Amino acid sequence: MKKVEINLCGNPTIFADGEKVNFPYKKVEGFLYYLCIRKTVTREEVICLLWGDEDETTGKKKLRDAVYQVRRFIDKDFLVTTGHTGIALNPDYPVMIDLERREDGDVGQSGVFLDHFYIKNCYEFEEWVEGVREGQRQNISKSAREHLDDAREKNDLSLIQKYSNILIKNDPYNEELYYEIMNVYAENGNYTMAIRLYYDLMKLFQDDLDMEPSQKVKDLFHRVFNVKEHVKTEGVSVDLPFIGRKKELYEISGFLERSAGEKVGCLAVEGEEGVGKTSFLECGLKLALGKQMITLYAVCYRQGADFFLNPWNDIFQEVRQCIENGTMKGALSPDEEEKLSQLLNRGVGDDRESGRLTYQMIEKTVISLFTEITKKYRIVLAFDDIQWMDQMSFQLMCRLQFMLEPDVLLTICTYNRSSEAEVTEALEPLVRRDSVKLIALQPFTKEETDEILHKSLPELDTEPEKRQKLYELTDGNAFFLTEMINIIREKGYTLEKSPKTNFVIKARLSGISQDEKEVLDCMSVFPEKISIEEIELLMKGMDRLTLLKILERLQEGFLIKEVLVGWNVYYKFVHRIFQKYIYEKQSNGKKQLYHKMLAAYYEAQAEQDFTVLPLVVYHYDKCHDQVKAYQYQIRYLKEFYTVINENFPVLHTEASDFGDDFGVMAEAAKMLELAEDVINLKDDSREIRQMKMEMHYIKGRYDIAMGDYDSGIANIEKSIFLAQKLNAHKNLLACYKQQVFHGIQREDLEKVDKYVTLGLGCIKKEERDEYATFLRLKGWYHVQRQEYRMAEDVLQKALMVFRELEDGGGKYTASIAACFNYIGDIYRIQDRYDEALEYYMKGITVGQGPVETNGIGQVYCNIGQVMYCQGRLLEAWNYLERARECLEKNGYRWGLERAETYLAMTCLKTGRKEEAAEHYSRAVGLSAKIGNPTTEQLLEAVKREMN
Repeated sequence: MKKVEINLCGNPTIFADGEKVNFPYKKVEGFLYYLCIRKTVTREEVICLLWGDEDETTGKKKLRDAVYQVRRFIDKDFLVTTGHTGIALNPDYPVMIDLERREDGDVGQSGVFLDHFYIKNCYEFEEWVEGVREGQRQNISKSAREHLDDAREKNDLSLIQKYSNILIKNDPYNEELYYEIMNVYAENGNYTMAIRLYYDLMKLFQDDLDMEPSQKVKDLFHRVFNVKEHVKTEGVSVDLPFIGRKKELYEISGFLERSAGEKVGCLAVEGEEGVGKTSFLECGLKLALGKQMITLYAVCYRQGADFFLNPWNDIFQEVRQCIENGTMKGALSPDEEEKLSQLLNRGVGDDRESGRLTYQMIEKTVISLFTEITKKYRIVLAFDDIQWMDQMSFQLMCRLQFMLEPDVLLTICTYNRSSEAEVTEALEPLVRRDSVKLIALQPFTKEETDEILHKSLPELDTEPEKRQKLYELTDGNAFFLTEMINIIREKGYTLEKSPKTNFVIKARLSGISQDEKEVLDCMSVFPEKISIEEIELLMKGMDRLTLLKILERLQEGFLIKEVLVGWNVYYKFVHRIFQKYIYEKQSNGKKQLYHKMLAAYYEAQAEQDFTVLPLVVYHYDKCHDQVKAYQYQIRYLKEFYTVINENFPVLHTEASDFGDDFGVMAEAAKMLELAEDVINLKDDSREIRQMKMEMHYIKGRYDIAMGDYDSGIANIEKSIFLAQKLNAHKNLLACYKQQVFHGIQREDLEKVDKYVTLGLGCIKKEERDEYATFLRLKGWYHVQRQEYRMAEDVLQKALMVFRELEDGGGKYTASIAACFNYIGDIYRIQDRYDEALEYYMKGITVGQGPVETNGIGQVYCNIGQVMYCQGRLLEAWNYLERARECLEKNGYRWGLERAETYLAMTCLKTGRKEEAAEHYSRAVGLSAKIGNPTTEQLLEAVKREMN
């Protein structure tokens, strides 16, 4: 028997064993569809339905032919006769009819019965079809009504919207239905949907009926509109309505209604400090929750501005909590959840694969995770105070918004008006694409302040002079106004003459106990949120229960608040200005002692958990121990820039455990500033000389990678001098390698030979990875001398050592890829392109580990070069583009000029002269810095061809 599938909803179709069945005329098809619904029919009713205008003999003849055609095109056993006049579908035949297998959750999704199916001049059949359609509509409406009632009980707004739309579609002119559903939306806080529904009804009535909605519906519209206008957000102590924020609330509500294809996906809210940006953001998140969107919130801190990707930690914690509490049920597969765990656990322990994450890997993982999540859920990312956001967090935020449409992912952020220029520059990629909408929050006007005071302090309604003085003191600033209202509620009306900030803070603190003051003193020395364990470290002698009671009293006084990050509880000041005031009022000796205690505490943790390094640096800096602060910054920089400034780095354990997002001063300008600070230190102790040695090395390596050879080599020479004086063997080898890299960039074979020989001559027996690295570099030297057999022998030997050392942790994958790359070069230079590609592809396969190094970009470029030589121009272009993207990620110049050159050559071959000129221009600029002779020769050839 054939497997038959019949679809009656939408455009009807019939399939037998997967092949579409086409009958010779429409009435055969109509007969089968009628039989699918009725199951068993008599000959007389079918004749009346389809051939009612024919005589009985002709009708019977045509019915027999219809039965024959069905059996012919499907199967002879598909139909059976019942009794003398009956025809039926064979109950034993495997047939699937879509109407019969519709699942309960598919209400209204199946389409109209026999849509667009028509039999000419067959009115009885049309009447029957319309009857089935009406029954279908009634069943759909009944089922949708039941589901809507369930959704209302569960307050599931997405289901409410789904089943409301189905009901309206089936009964579009039922005004009572619109009234009911507008009420449902309003009950669930989705005022925008209620208003939109009213406008849909108004347009429908005007266009189709030339009338307006009834007064009853109009009144409901105005009531919902009014409620929407007065959305409240919970303040820290006073529930301040968003008076004067009507326009802004409209904008944020409209922003949350983004659809696919719209450009704007980021809403940036700016205003002066204390104007109410955080409360406004919280209001926006409430509106988002009302639309069944998932909100993920993070705060950026001044102290975290130098530690990149810091605010994203809270976002990752929020995602995990949403998964655990079922808010994001089924959003991620087990593999994706493991990726999330890697992001959360990077930097902890010794064996975590997840710790080996560069920014590029984190970006790729985050995009992958949010792509999966947004397949099922709409997400709103909220970042407060982005003027303290680090550059890489901005980059990730912009990149994620580029990759996902605004209908599934939106970003809302706030920033201080004084930082407008810096924030606008950081958001430039989004601004350039018209993807950012800006909202400016202004202080409350005099009228708005009076309205707030009326709601919060009604006893002042008859005292306009006092209200005026409050307005003059606060200037309409939401923070100051809120604090003044709290003071007056607690102590009665008072207006002491003192600077605004100190007046408010001092008055608010005047009623706390000595123990509460001590807790606030301890909390003020922390850069951001604080756990109770960290407070206990400084509050020795106080038991936890007592401490918790004090924290609760401080929360009741709205001085601090509890913050949940994932499942972890932290505490923070309600206003940072309080923290600053309390910190400054403590003695220097007390603050220094606290910072020393905390620095030692985090320093001990840093051996196992490198995510605390920013805190180590912060506290050592605050207690003026610059040596220690520099040491921990250098510890990070040395490893981080190994990945950034080298092609095929060995990923040391520290770099693996140390997550990139906690990098200290990752931007080059700050790294160079630190280098100058360390190098200019006057102290000549061994400790200082060692730091200077390492900073000369870091700065020199950076300069060489950027093509600033004079400065780079000078710094490397100084580092070599200090390494020799200090007997710093590993640093000496590292400097020798930088000299070799410089020689490779300039194709200075004599210099490469010199420093490779020096390196091999002083390597200790146990330093097998260093031995293999210098062997690899020696292999490159032999390749350039066209000593191919010797080169391959040396490279294979290095490859063997790296493979023996590799334990699956990815430490040497880049080095192994480098060996394959150099062996590929041997065959490429000899025009043995297929063999070259084989080794390059091996390099790509091995190198696609936890860290995508610059060397992978070099391999991509080599593949593109080979394919160009083979005439495979489209493939060559793709690989050269991948090379360019890989190298540009880290701002790496060496090799980028070659990629741009071959892109120009490829464009010329394919007739794209303008594009070729652009790549050529970039290549010339880069080549002027790098000074690689081979590339310069290629550029000369390109120039001749372009002219």
